[in-house]
Amino acid sequence: MPQYTLHIKGMVCQRCISAVKQALEALGLEVLHIDLGMATISSSQSPDMQLIAEKLEALGFSLLEDKQQQLVDKIKALVASVYSGEFDFPENFRFSKYAAKQLHRSYEVLSQAFSAAENTTLEKYIIAYRVEKVKELLVYTPATLADIAFRLGFSSEAHLSRQFKAQTGLNPSYFIKLRKEKEQLGQHPPR
Repeated sequence: MPQYTLHIKGMVCQRCISAVKQALEALGLEVLHIDLGMATISSSQSPDMQLIAEKLEALGFSLLEDKQQQLVDKIKALVASVYSGEFDFPENFRFSKYAAKQLHRSYEVLSQAFSAAENTTLEKYIIAYRVEKVKELLVYTPATLADIAFRLGFSSEAHLSRQFKAQTGLNPSYFIKLRKEKEQLGQHPPR
């Protein structure tokens, strides 16, 4: 079972250790080790850090994000910014070079940190993110497939279609059909 180390601010005594241990166990987490300022937990699935933070804050403690998680959050924000549909892709754009420059670390370091924290590669995450964005744009905007390919940095409409089919098992035309059905329902509300 995966283990996670939590860094906790505000733990100053044995009662704090006891209170934090009880709070974590109440969330269904197995506490493997606990000491002032940190706890090592085990969970069959990735723990809900927001829920843990709220539970600890109610007791007067705060969860400190480790530097690696902060880096992963910055990487995700950069992915969201670049593949928002509003980014102006320069010629021969490479996310790896852009990320290394923006985050002041080698792409290898960024990729390793991301993989360690997310249990998937950064490349797979970016593909999945872009495909979800394609779905959103196909269903909720009148954008054409060619326009979406351009806006999300795909080399061509065919490249977008191949990636989309590989990720979803469906063709983009399926989502265009959903948009048209949605538009028809909006124009002719059920009686």
